[in-house]
Amino acid sequence: MLLQIFTVWLGVFSIGFTFLPMFMVLDWKKRGTADGFSSVNFVLPMLVQSFWLRHGLMTNDQTNIIINSINLVFFAFYVLAFAYYQPKRKYLLGQIIAAALAIKVAFAYVDTHDAASINDAMGSMAAGAQIFSLVGGIYEIKRAISMGTTEYIPAGFQFAIFTLIVQWLLFGILHGNQFIAISNAAGLLVNIATIALYFFYPPLTWTVPIFNIPPQKQDAKKIE
Repeated sequence: MLLQIFTVWLGVFSIGFTFLPMFMVLDWKKRGTADGFSSVNFVLPMLVQSFWLRHGLMTNDQTNIIINSINLVFFAFYVLAFAYYQPKRKYLLGQIIAAALAIKVAFAYVDTHDAASINDAMGSMAAGAQIFSLVGGIYEIKRAISMGTTEYIPAGFQFAIFTLIVQWLLFGILHGNQFIAISNAAGLLVNIATIALYFFYPPLTWTVPIFNIPPQKQDAKKIE
């Protein structure tokens, strides 16, 4: 009973999390541009969501089906919003094409398996894709270090990711789903490393909430 309640709560929480990037869209509107922000962490989640959605459809996992269907719709909107506010769109276009090709190739590979192993093959691909998507987080870490600031890594988003990943990790452990548990354990490590950056490379123009880390005393600068 408690596990069922937790599953329902996680589904609701995950859907609520989907709305958080809307604050980034509002920030782009306020700035008049998305220049300085990265599209990687919008495109890669769509790749992962596509994989988990197919795994959910194959295993009749309603939680995965509902959450990832909704996520795909909203993240498609966020990608379109990024394209609207980003004056340089060639990198975004390249990322979308690469993601679409990766999905096509991965699904074709999974379809080569027999009925006894195809679900596990899709689960492995979904977990692998989620771990691979951490490249986006690692890229953001490297980018923040090179710029000397976390100006373009919204803290509220990172704190929300932390609470979401911890719960999905627990979900995977409680349900005995090694694919979900392993992929979220890896994601938690990258998330913690990202949050740690706020202490060493504070934002330029805003205070980090919770930790109350003040901004650097310099003018914000545009970085490619």
